[in-house]
Amino acid sequence: MNARSVGFRHGWRWISAGIILCRRSPRQWLLLMAVLFFGSRLLIAIPLVGLVTVLIAPNIIAGLCHGAQALERGLPLKFGYLLSGFLKSAPQLLLIGAISLAGQVLMAKLILSLGGAEAISAIVSQMAARSGTQPLELPEPVVSQMMYALLAASVLSAPLMMAAWFAPLLVFFDDVPPMRALALSLWACVKNILPFIAYASAVVFSFILLTPLAAAARQPDLGLWLLAPILVPSIYASYKDLFVQPNEVTPA
Repeated sequence: MNARSVGFRHGWRWISAGIILCRRSPRQWLLLMAVLFFGSRLLIAIPLVGLVTVLIAPNIIAGLCHGAQALERGLPLKFGYLLSGFLKSAPQLLLIGAISLAGQVLMAKLILSLGGAEAISAIVSQMAARSGTQPLELPEPVVSQMMYALLAASVLSAPLMMAAWFAPLLVFFDDVPPMRALALSLWACVKNILPFIAYASAVVFSFILLTPLAAAARQPDLGLWLLAPILVPSIYASYKDLFVQPNEVTPA
């Protein structure tokens, strides 16, 4: 398999395709995401068990994209699609999750070693000592360390995210071996960096609009969960655009 190169506007087309597939069954998409959201909160609340959410994420994404494929073919979106990634290619998808988890752990350790630990400690101390709405007053060296750590996190997380973007779909739909799928996904994202910039700009803008709601609910990732009914089918749309020939039927 090989990925095609597409134009800048295709990034927005993936979002549009996600909206179209979401509108075909909006209530069911919201119910699926609500189940996953509250399930993830329960797992995260248990020490170490929360790591399972990262491990099984490729299985869940594959299943949800299987549901997007069903909608595209005129079939109903059912809760059973949450299990698709555990019924087909489960070990391979779990391997992708394990690699992603290991990469995130190594990245977190590196960020902490670059000064993130001191910045986090200073922020926690200030938050514990301040009262009411008193603003944080962090020393300039701490702010610099924090910004440096955040920049390092952004640079280091990008290749990991690109490698994991298409890998679950390539394994699930095309039976591509996990390591090959990760490499192929990374290469596809690099080849199509311009449409991904368009795609990311639309997602980030939407996420910023939802930030006040997330802050009020005290759930920093709530914006992404609210966008998920569009983002998940848009991932499937991007996979089809880059890997499936125009006249080819997507494998089941």
